[in-house]
Amino acid sequence: MMKVLFDTADITLIRQYKDMFAFEGVTTNPALIRKAGIVENTFKKFQDIRKEIGSDRSLHMQVVSHDADEMVREAMWMCEKVDREISVKIPVTPDGMRAMKELKKKGVSVTATTVVTQMQALLALELNVDYIAPYYDQMCDIGINGDELINLLAQTIEKERLQTKILSANIKNMEQYRRVCLAGSHMITLNPQLLEEALKMPQFGKAVKFFDDAWMEMHGSTRLCELES
Repeated sequence: MMKVLFDTADITLIRQYKDMFAFEGVTTNPALIRKAGIVENTFKKFQDIRKEIGSDRSLHMQVVSHDADEMVREAMWMCEKVDREISVKIPVTPDGMRAMKELKKKGVSVTATTVVTQMQALLALELNVDYIAPYYDQMCDIGINGDELINLLAQTIEKERLQTKILSANIKNMEQYRRVCLAGSHMITLNPQLLEEALKMPQFGKAVKFFDDAWMEMHGSTRLCELES
C-alpha cells in the first residue's frame, strides 16, 4: 500500500491532520517554509515538527545551495541542528549528484528531489539514495509521462532489489494521487488538505443522510448510546 507524507512546514496543519490520517512523515522545502511564515528560529521550528511527528516518522529538509561542497555542509548542519535521522533533499543536478554521493558515504539519509526526467531518476538510483521524488505535476506541465517514469523506477527497484523508495511529489489533485499509485509509487507527499477535500464529495453526504433518516424514523432524536440494552 502506498504510504502518505504531509507536504508542509506548517506545524498547525500537521497537528490538525495527524490524528485524522495515517502518515509516514513530513516533507518540506524553502517554498513551504516561506508559506508557513517561518522566518526566524528556523531550526527550532523544525525541532518542534520533529517532536510533533515523533522519531518513527521521516522528516525531509532541503538544502538551498547549488555548490556540492556547500550542499554537504548544509546537510550536516541540518543534521546537527535538528537530528541525524532527517532525510536531506538534494536536487538532481551535477553538483547535487556529487553531494548525494558524499552524503551517502557519511551515512546521511538522502532524498533525490526535483526529478522530472528518466535520466535524472536512474542516475540518482545508481547512488543508492533513500528516496527519489518525481515531480509529477511539473512533468505533466512539460509533456513528460510521469506514469511511465514512476513505473520504470518501480520495475528497476524491484528487479535490482534496491532499498530506494519512490516518493511522488508535486501532487495537485486526487486524480494525480490515483495515477502515481497505479504507476507503482511507494510513497506520496501532498498537502493534507487535499485528503480532507477528497472526503467531502456530495455523494458521501447523501449516503450519510440516508442512514440518518433511517435512524430518525426509528428512534427520533435519541442517541445510540441512550438506547436501553
